[in-house]
Amino acid sequence: MATVNNRIHQPQALTINAIAAGGLVTHQIQLGYDDKNQHPVDGAALGMIDYLTEFVRGQFTMEDWVHFIELLTGIVGTDVFYERKSGAAEATGYVKHTLNNPVIYKCELTITHRKMAQCTGSYECKAADEAAGILDIWEHTDSQAAPTHLPAARGQEVTACQHGELDIYHVTQLKLTIEMPLLKASHDGDVGYTAVDALQTGMRAYGSITFQDASIADGSIKVAELITAARASLVASVRQCQGASAKTLTVAGVKFHSGGQNTSAPQHGGNASPDEFTAEFEVTNDSETPLTLSGANKIVTIA
Repeated sequence: MATVNNRIHQPQALTINAIAAGGLVTHQIQLGYDDKNQHPVDGAALGMIDYLTEFVRGQFTMEDWVHFIELLTGIVGTDVFYERKSGAAEATGYVKHTLNNPVIYKCELTITHRKMAQCTGSYECKAADEAAGILDIWEHTDSQAAPTHLPAARGQEVTACQHGELDIYHVTQLKLTIEMPLLKASHDGDVGYTAVDALQTGMRAYGSITFQDASIADGSIKVAELITAARASLVASVRQCQGASAKTLTVAGVKFHSGGQNTSAPQHGGNASPDEFTAEFEVTNDSETPLTLSGANKIVTIA
Protein backbone atom coordinates (compact mmCIF):
# COMPACT_ATOMS: atom_id res chain seq x y z
CA MET A 1 0.00 0.00 0.00
CA ALA A 2 1.36 3.41 -0.98
CA THR A 3 2.29 5.85 1.77
CA VAL A 4 -0.38 8.51 2.22
CA ASN A 5 0.10 11.65 4.33
CA ASN A 6 -2.86 14.06 4.31
CA ARG A 7 -2.30 15.64 7.70
CA ILE A 8 -2.51 19.33 8.60
CA HIS A 9 -1.41 21.24 11.70
CA GLN A 10 -0.42 24.64 13.12
CA PRO A 11 -3.46 26.96 12.73
CA GLN A 12 -2.37 30.52 11.97
CA ALA A 13 -3.19 33.88 10.35
CA LEU A 14 -6.78 34.32 11.54
CA THR A 15 -8.83 37.08 9.92
CA ILE A 16 -12.45 37.03 11.01
CA ASN A 17 -15.02 39.57 9.87
CA ALA A 18 -12.16 41.77 8.56
CA ILE A 19 -10.35 41.70 11.93
CA ALA A 20 -6.77 40.47 11.62
CA ALA A 21 -6.26 38.67 14.94
CA GLY A 22 -2.72 37.47 15.56
CA GLY A 23 -1.59 34.79 17.95
CA LEU A 24 -4.12 32.10 16.98
CA VAL A 25 -3.93 29.32 19.58
CA THR A 26 -6.82 27.01 18.72
CA HIS A 27 -9.71 26.93 16.26
CA GLN A 28 -12.50 24.40 16.78
CA ILE A 29 -15.20 23.78 14.17
CA GLN A 30 -18.33 21.70 14.62
CA LEU A 31 -20.69 20.68 11.85
CA GLY A 32 -23.68 18.41 11.46
CA TYR A 33 -27.47 18.40 11.71
CA ASP A 34 -29.50 19.96 14.50
CA ASP A 35 -32.79 18.18 13.76
CA LYS A 36 -33.50 14.45 13.38
CA ASN A 37 -36.85 12.87 12.56
CA GLN A 38 -37.30 9.15 13.14
CA HIS A 39 -40.16 6.85 14.10
CA PRO A 40 -40.00 3.06 13.89
CA VAL A 41 -43.55 1.87 13.12
CA ASP A 42 -45.30 -1.15 11.62
CA GLY A 43 -43.03 -3.53 13.50
CA ALA A 44 -39.80 -2.22 11.91
CA ALA A 45 -36.66 -2.86 13.91
CA LEU A 46 -35.19 0.50 12.93
CA GLY A 47 -36.75 3.79 12.04
CA MET A 48 -36.34 5.72 8.82
CA ILE A 49 -34.30 8.82 9.65
CA ASP A 50 -34.26 12.29 8.13
CA TYR A 51 -31.50 14.69 9.12
CA LEU A 52 -32.42 18.36 8.82
CA THR A 53 -30.92 21.82 9.47
CA GLU A 54 -27.26 21.66 8.58
CA PHE A 55 -25.02 23.75 10.85
CA VAL A 56 -21.45 24.97 11.06
CA ARG A 57 -20.33 26.64 14.28
CA GLY A 58 -17.04 27.20 15.96
CA GLN A 59 -14.81 28.69 18.60
CA PHE A 60 -11.35 30.20 18.39
CA THR A 61 -8.80 31.34 20.96
CA MET A 62 -6.15 33.92 20.16
CA GLU A 63 -3.69 36.13 22.05
CA ASP A 64 -4.43 39.43 20.29
CA TRP A 65 -6.67 40.43 23.20
CA VAL A 66 -7.13 44.10 22.25
CA HIS A 67 -9.68 43.04 19.59
CA PHE A 68 -12.07 41.77 22.27
CA ILE A 69 -14.84 44.32 21.61
CA GLU A 70 -14.21 44.59 17.86
CA LEU A 71 -15.03 40.90 17.50
CA LEU A 72 -18.51 41.56 18.88
CA THR A 73 -19.17 44.68 16.82
CA GLY A 74 -17.55 43.76 13.49
CA ILE A 75 -19.51 43.37 10.25
CA VAL A 76 -20.25 39.72 9.46
CA GLY A 77 -18.11 38.46 6.58
CA THR A 78 -15.75 35.47 6.62
CA ASP A 79 -13.53 33.53 9.00
CA VAL A 80 -10.24 32.75 7.24
CA PHE A 81 -7.25 30.92 8.67
CA TYR A 82 -4.48 28.66 7.41
CA GLU A 83 -2.89 25.37 8.40
CA ARG A 84 0.43 23.78 7.44
CA LYS A 85 0.39 20.59 5.37
CA SER A 86 2.52 17.76 6.71
CA GLY A 87 5.40 16.80 4.44
CA ALA A 88 4.66 19.48 1.82
CA ALA A 89 7.05 22.09 0.46
CA GLU A 90 6.76 25.55 1.99
CA ALA A 91 5.84 27.25 -1.29
CA THR A 92 2.53 25.37 -1.62
CA GLY A 93 2.31 23.77 1.80
CA TYR A 94 -0.76 25.38 3.32
CA VAL A 95 -4.52 24.78 3.37
CA LYS A 96 -6.81 27.80 3.55
CA HIS A 97 -10.03 27.51 5.56
CA THR A 98 -12.89 29.87 4.76
CA LEU A 99 -16.02 29.87 6.87
CA ASN A 100 -18.76 32.10 5.52
CA ASN A 101 -20.95 34.45 7.55
CA PRO A 102 -19.73 33.73 11.09
CA VAL A 103 -21.94 35.57 13.58
CA ILE A 104 -19.95 36.07 16.79
CA TYR A 105 -22.22 36.09 19.81
CA LYS A 106 -19.85 35.46 22.73
CA CYS A 107 -16.36 36.59 23.68
CA GLU A 108 -14.33 35.66 26.76
CA LEU A 109 -11.21 37.52 27.88
CA THR A 110 -8.73 36.06 30.39
CA ILE A 111 -5.69 37.97 31.65
CA THR A 112 -3.55 35.79 33.90
CA HIS A 113 -0.50 36.90 35.89
CA ARG A 114 2.62 36.58 33.71
CA LYS A 115 0.99 34.41 31.09
CA MET A 116 -0.29 35.36 27.65
CA ALA A 117 -3.71 37.00 27.78
CA GLN A 118 -6.25 35.08 25.71
CA CYS A 119 -9.50 35.97 23.98
CA THR A 120 -12.00 33.28 22.95
CA GLY A 121 -14.81 33.91 20.49
CA SER A 122 -17.82 31.71 19.69
CA TYR A 123 -19.81 31.96 16.46
CA GLU A 124 -22.65 30.44 14.45
CA CYS A 125 -22.48 30.53 10.65
CA LYS A 126 -25.41 31.84 8.63
CA ALA A 127 -26.41 30.15 5.37
CA ALA A 128 -26.17 32.57 2.45
CA ASP A 129 -29.44 31.32 0.92
CA GLU A 130 -32.05 28.59 1.27
CA ALA A 131 -29.91 26.01 -0.59
CA ALA A 132 -26.63 26.63 1.25
CA GLY A 133 -25.40 23.93 3.61
CA ILE A 134 -22.22 22.62 5.19
CA LEU A 135 -20.21 22.40 1.97
CA ASP A 136 -21.10 25.99 1.04
CA ILE A 137 -20.34 27.39 4.49
CA TRP A 138 -16.98 25.69 5.19
CA GLU A 139 -14.78 25.95 2.11
CA HIS A 140 -11.15 24.92 1.55
CA THR A 141 -8.39 25.93 -0.84
CA ASP A 142 -5.45 23.53 -1.12
CA SER A 143 -1.76 24.08 -1.92
CA GLN A 144 -1.52 27.67 -0.77
CA ALA A 145 1.59 29.79 -0.21
CA ALA A 146 2.51 30.78 3.33
CA PRO A 147 0.10 33.38 4.73
CA THR A 148 1.25 36.82 5.79
CA HIS A 149 2.30 36.83 9.42
CA LEU A 150 -0.12 38.69 11.69
CA PRO A 151 1.46 40.44 14.68
CA ALA A 152 -0.40 40.26 17.99
CA ALA A 153 -0.71 42.81 20.80
CA ARG A 154 -0.07 40.38 23.64
CA GLY A 155 -0.79 41.20 27.29
CA GLN A 156 0.90 39.42 30.18
CA GLU A 157 -0.21 40.80 33.57
CA VAL A 158 -2.36 43.33 35.38
CA THR A 159 -0.04 45.86 37.01
CA ALA A 160 -2.68 48.10 38.60
CA CYS A 161 -6.41 47.81 39.17
CA GLN A 162 -9.13 49.99 40.68
CA HIS A 163 -12.84 49.63 41.24
CA GLY A 164 -14.11 53.14 41.79
CA GLU A 165 -11.98 54.48 44.65
CA LEU A 166 -10.78 51.04 45.75
CA ASP A 167 -7.32 49.87 44.69
CA ILE A 168 -6.92 46.13 44.14
CA TYR A 169 -3.34 44.93 44.50
CA HIS A 170 -1.65 41.65 43.53
CA VAL A 171 -4.13 40.68 40.80
CA THR A 172 -3.49 37.14 39.55
CA GLN A 173 -6.35 36.87 37.06
CA LEU A 174 -9.06 38.99 35.46
CA LYS A 175 -11.88 37.41 33.45
CA LEU A 176 -14.58 39.10 31.39
CA THR A 177 -17.33 37.54 29.27
CA ILE A 178 -19.88 39.24 27.04
CA GLU A 179 -22.61 36.98 25.69
CA MET A 180 -25.52 37.92 23.44
CA PRO A 181 -28.72 35.95 22.87
CA LEU A 182 -28.49 34.08 19.57
CA LEU A 183 -31.53 34.03 17.28
CA LYS A 184 -31.44 31.37 14.58
CA ALA A 185 -34.13 29.83 12.40
CA SER A 186 -34.59 27.46 9.46
CA HIS A 187 -37.97 27.14 7.72
CA ASP A 188 -39.57 26.89 4.28
CA GLY A 189 -37.31 24.04 3.23
CA ASP A 190 -34.06 25.85 4.07
CA VAL A 191 -31.05 23.54 4.21
CA GLY A 192 -29.35 25.50 6.99
CA TYR A 193 -29.98 28.47 9.24
CA THR A 194 -30.93 31.40 7.00
CA ALA A 195 -31.59 33.61 10.01
CA VAL A 196 -28.75 34.06 12.52
CA ASP A 197 -28.62 37.19 14.65
CA ALA A 198 -26.65 38.12 17.76
CA LEU A 199 -29.02 40.29 19.77
CA GLN A 200 -27.64 43.10 21.89
CA THR A 201 -30.95 43.35 23.74
CA GLY A 202 -30.76 40.99 26.70
CA MET A 203 -27.02 40.35 26.53
CA ARG A 204 -24.94 39.61 29.63
CA ALA A 205 -21.55 41.00 30.64
CA TYR A 206 -19.92 39.34 33.65
CA GLY A 207 -16.61 38.21 35.04
CA SER A 208 -14.35 37.80 38.04
CA ILE A 209 -11.11 39.05 39.51
CA THR A 210 -8.69 36.97 41.57
CA PHE A 211 -6.11 38.67 43.75
CA GLN A 212 -3.90 38.32 46.82
CA ASP A 213 -4.68 41.73 48.35
CA ALA A 214 -5.54 41.09 52.01
CA SER A 215 -5.46 44.74 53.08
CA ILE A 216 -7.91 45.71 55.81
CA ALA A 217 -9.58 49.10 56.18
CA ASP A 218 -12.07 50.01 58.93
CA GLY A 219 -12.21 46.37 60.02
CA SER A 220 -13.07 44.97 56.57
CA ILE A 221 -10.84 42.94 54.25
CA LYS A 222 -10.57 44.02 50.60
CA VAL A 223 -12.80 41.29 49.12
CA ALA A 224 -15.62 42.26 51.50
CA GLU A 225 -15.19 45.91 50.59
CA LEU A 226 -15.52 45.05 46.91
CA ILE A 227 -18.68 43.01 47.38
CA THR A 228 -20.39 45.79 49.30
CA ALA A 229 -19.10 48.65 47.14
CA ALA A 230 -21.44 50.56 44.86
CA ARG A 231 -21.51 50.11 41.09
CA ALA A 232 -18.41 51.66 39.50
CA SER A 233 -15.95 51.24 36.66
CA LEU A 234 -13.29 48.55 36.91
CA VAL A 235 -10.02 49.86 35.46
CA ALA A 236 -6.97 47.64 34.88
CA SER A 237 -3.54 48.51 33.52
CA VAL A 238 -2.19 45.65 31.44
CA ARG A 239 1.53 45.20 30.76
CA GLN A 240 2.16 44.25 27.15
CA CYS A 241 4.84 41.89 25.88
CA GLN A 242 8.16 42.84 24.30
CA GLY A 243 8.20 46.32 25.84
CA ALA A 244 5.10 47.55 24.01
CA SER A 245 3.11 50.37 25.63
CA ALA A 246 0.74 49.30 28.37
CA LYS A 247 -2.98 49.08 27.67
CA THR A 248 -5.84 50.21 29.89
CA LEU A 249 -8.93 48.01 30.13
CA THR A 250 -12.03 49.80 31.45
CA VAL A 251 -15.23 47.91 32.23
CA ALA A 252 -18.12 50.25 33.05
CA GLY A 253 -20.95 49.62 35.50
CA VAL A 254 -19.30 46.81 37.48
CA LYS A 255 -21.12 45.55 40.57
CA PHE A 256 -19.46 42.77 42.56
CA HIS A 257 -22.02 40.36 43.95
CA SER A 258 -20.18 37.38 45.44
CA GLY A 259 -16.72 36.19 46.35
CA GLY A 260 -14.57 34.58 48.96
CA GLN A 261 -11.17 33.50 50.19
CA ASN A 262 -9.23 30.34 49.45
CA THR A 263 -6.72 29.45 52.14
CA SER A 264 -4.75 26.31 52.94
CA ALA A 265 -1.76 25.36 55.06
CA PRO A 266 1.46 24.51 53.17
CA GLN A 267 2.18 20.84 52.72
CA HIS A 268 5.24 19.30 54.36
CA GLY A 269 8.22 19.97 52.13
CA GLY A 270 6.12 21.75 49.53
CA ASN A 271 6.03 25.35 48.35
CA ALA A 272 3.77 27.83 50.08
CA SER A 273 1.71 30.45 48.27
CA PRO A 274 -0.26 33.47 49.47
CA ASP A 275 -4.00 33.23 50.00
CA GLU A 276 -6.14 34.21 47.04
CA PHE A 277 -9.46 36.03 47.00
CA THR A 278 -12.01 35.99 44.19
CA ALA A 279 -14.77 38.49 43.55
CA GLU A 280 -17.39 37.89 40.86
CA PHE A 281 -19.21 40.71 39.10
CA GLU A 282 -21.83 41.66 36.55
CA VAL A 283 -22.10 44.79 34.45
CA THR A 284 -25.32 46.54 35.41
CA ASN A 285 -27.05 49.21 33.36
CA ASP A 286 -28.11 52.77 34.14
CA SER A 287 -31.41 54.25 33.00
CA GLU A 288 -29.84 57.70 32.60
CA THR A 289 -26.82 56.59 30.52
CA PRO A 290 -27.49 53.12 29.08
CA LEU A 291 -24.38 51.11 28.27
CA THR A 292 -23.78 49.68 24.80
CA LEU A 293 -21.06 47.80 22.94
CA SER A 294 -20.29 50.92 20.91
CA GLY A 295 -21.16 54.59 21.07
CA ALA A 296 -20.72 57.20 23.80
CA ASN A 297 -21.28 54.90 26.79
CA LYS A 298 -19.30 51.79 26.05
CA ILE A 299 -19.41 48.70 28.26
CA VAL A 300 -15.71 48.10 27.56
CA THR A 301 -12.91 50.29 26.29
CA ILE A 302 -9.32 49.24 25.58
CA ALA A 303 -6.88 52.09 25.10
